[in-house]
Amino acid sequence: MRQGSNFMAVFYAIFGILFMYLAYSNSIEAGTVFNFWTILLTLFAAVDFYRLYLIFRFRMAAKKMIKKEQEKKDDKK
Repeated sequence: MRQGSNFMAVFYAIFGILFMYLAYSNSIEAGTVFNFWTILLTLFAAVDFYRLYLIFRFRMAAKKMIKKEQEKKDDKK
């Protein structure tokens, strides 16, 4: 079963925030941001936020396409 884009957007946002929180708490505990786990968690968060950006960009493009199709349909009438 395929999940909707709203569900996936919320999923990526929550996990991006979670990974950023874990990276922040790890950097406080380690005393530096140049730590393997901090960098790895930050990269995971960046990937999640990038996927969230792609979902929003796709949704905006789909809305534009639907609007264009509606305008074409209205012009033919």
